[in-house]
Amino acid sequence: MPDTELLLVRHGRSAHVHTGWIDVDGVRRWMAAYDAAEIMPDHAPPAELEALVCEASLIIASDLPRTVASAVRLAPGREIVRTPLLREAPMETAERPLPGLGGIRLPLRAWGMVWGTRWLASWLRNASPPGIGPAELDRAEHAADFLIAHAQDSGGRVVAVTHHTFRVVLARELARRGWRGPEERPYHEWSAWRYVPSPIAVVPEPT
Repeated sequence: MPDTELLLVRHGRSAHVHTGWIDVDGVRRWMAAYDAAEIMPDHAPPAELEALVCEASLIIASDLPRTVASAVRLAPGREIVRTPLLREAPMETAERPLPGLGGIRLPLRAWGMVWGTRWLASWLRNASPPGIGPAELDRAEHAADFLIAHAQDSGGRVVAVTHHTFRVVLARELARRGWRGPEERPYHEWSAWRYVPSPIAVVPEPT
């Protein structure tokens, strides 16, 4: 049985594939289709990750199809705890919508660069990035407490299958609670970040 730890895993590659140029409304339609899709059946997780998940005491996943499918792929036959707490952060909020760019159509990759530039600029200003409003920050706090409580109850490894952006926000909340993570954090699909409690880790209040 591994020591108490949290393994934050990004889901496998989405089965939704988009080609062509789209405007901002097309990006929103793409987001809806992306959230409805599972993962590519031929995009297998690395054997090292499967071995880590095999030894897990508990497996928790965001309740979106691509994360549930990823958890099932990693641990076939195991019970999967599903929670909306681990859902991806949106690309936009009502306070900070995606830029319309005057109706310009761009490849999806270019829209990703637009979003990434806005994220980096906000991060450098120590401001909330796009898609990370008060609701998402509050959800990350609850998710961190939820995962820590399960890790402490299980006394072993808890695997949390989540998403690209929300994992960043969640990791920051774990660090604020005294949990130590990796110095280098890969972002590709099936990547995993290991967090362990430090001697001064904050214990969440019982609910």
